Amino acid sequence: MKMRSGVKEILSFVLAAVLFLAGTGAAAEKEIVFNLAVEPKTIDPVQNESVDGSDVIMNIFEGLVRVGPDAKPEAGSAEKWDVSEDGLTWTFHLRPGLRWSDGEPLTAGHFKHGFMRLINGENAAPYSYMGFFIRNAEAFFNGKAKAEDVGINVLDDVTLQIVLEDKNPLILEYLSFGNFIPARPDVVDKDPRGWAAKDDFPCNGPFMISEWRHNSEMTLVKNPNYWEADKVRLDKIRMTMIVDSNTALAATKAGKIDFNKQLPPQMTPQLIQSGEAKLANTLGISFSVFNLKKPPFDNPKVRQAFNLAIDRTAMVEKVAQGGQKPAVAYIPYVIPGTGSDKDFRGESKDYLPVRADPEAAKKLLAEAGYPDGKGFPKVAYKYNLNPVNKAIAEALQAMWKQNLGVEVELSNEEWKVFIETRNQKNFQIARHAYLADFLDAGSLLELWVTDGPMNVANYSNPEYDACMKEARTEMDRSKRIGAMVRAEELLMKDAVTLPIYFYTTAYIQSDRLKGVFLTPFNWVLFHRAEVVE
Repeated sequence: MKMRSGVKEILSFVLAAVLFLAGTGAAAEKEIVFNLAVEPKTIDPVQNESVDGSDVIMNIFEGLVRVGPDAKPEAGSAEKWDVSEDGLTWTFHLRPGLRWSDGEPLTAGHFKHGFMRLINGENAAPYSYMGFFIRNAEAFFNGKAKAEDVGINVLDDVTLQIVLEDKNPLILEYLSFGNFIPARPDVVDKDPRGWAAKDDFPCNGPFMISEWRHNSEMTLVKNPNYWEADKVRLDKIRMTMIVDSNTALAATKAGKIDFNKQLPPQMTPQLIQSGEAKLANTLGISFSVFNLKKPPFDNPKVRQAFNLAIDRTAMVEKVAQGGQKPAVAYIPYVIPGTGSDKDFRGESKDYLPVRADPEAAKKLLAEAGYPDGKGFPKVAYKYNLNPVNKAIAEALQAMWKQNLGVEVELSNEEWKVFIETRNQKNFQIARHAYLADFLDAGSLLELWVTDGPMNVANYSNPEYDACMKEARTEMDRSKRIGAMVRAEELLMKDAVTLPIYFYTTAYIQSDRLKGVFLTPFNWVLFHRAEVVE
């Protein structure tokens, strides 16, 4: 009897505790669902080159500086920094008491290790060139300098010194990018190629991975050891991987997804008009890229003809249908120019018509040796398969047939395979797109320097390289922009790419979700997001 009474008292206490927690809301987990859309090829910060990978990386890691609410760099893991009089030595002071998600101390040495991974030629990091502002980094990458020669010095556990090759106007912009992330030797060096495919590695950002069901869903949870954890309002982010945009939209409308930027193009205008979807300006360009070493695209007149055969207005109004703007050049609107009242596009010029120019296109093709398309060899356009890319590929195919009289075969591949195909330059003409990594035209123009790791076009022009070299080190903003305006002119004259449209991002966000930052670079940041029921 006495024993039963005790059990009853315990049960009553447990029930009362549960009711109390429920009543105060303490037990209610703040969880949201974000459609990542695809399985990232990698979330290793030095290997990633895609937006989906960045959507994860930028939420689970943090650099010395991070992207602020105005899309400009702000203090991150470093609370402050000093710059020498000559502008060549930058000393970063870490916030006190920084820890990894597993509780281990985060040190300046971990930042050095992460940066050295980026510029180590053996890693073949696609963005390795972004680290070449560091003294001897490029030489180290090419095996012409030793690790100890590189200008990254650990002064103590909380102080990192970076010595520059030359004065650089963009060092903080570079360091805010997702490649400049600390790395733990005891984690990364044990499995250099596979560590980031797991779900138990330590992070230093506002969130960490708790579960990863590959090609299905990744779950992030709040990192209790993040230095600003008290301002992180979400407990859990479920990142679904719903590739089909119609399926993703249905799930969003059913309340199963809280943030979705994968909308069906045919539905997007209606969704925007109804107010269900919103538009965000995105600093990027959708284009096709030619392989300049593969005939017939080794002939610039062929490339120019293919460019003039495209109706870019029809592409945005009838195919993409997401509020995009026809790409009349390579650098998109809104990217800053020489002053606050000007953007880069306003200081350069329009190089392409918004409508097709069949007569001029046919004339160029004839001058290249293919009058009315006669004798034109078999070529293939490669793209990664999704509804938008398929629609664009089919529209390009039809326009080239109608305005040039040439047949172009379409070939699609799964995302990871396609990325490898393009990186290996195993194509004649391929789908491409690029989003600026920071608020500067150089972010997009650096792709095409000779032998650059992202230069899949095999483009090489010494004059272009000279313009970009000047832009990297010129501290006078007017002269920097002038050098990049000249670089864009060369790029367009040589017809390295086939610009189609400048990006916008259409997205649907649940009314219960506030504070999400969809950056102009198309990364979605959740460290200030919260659920409002």
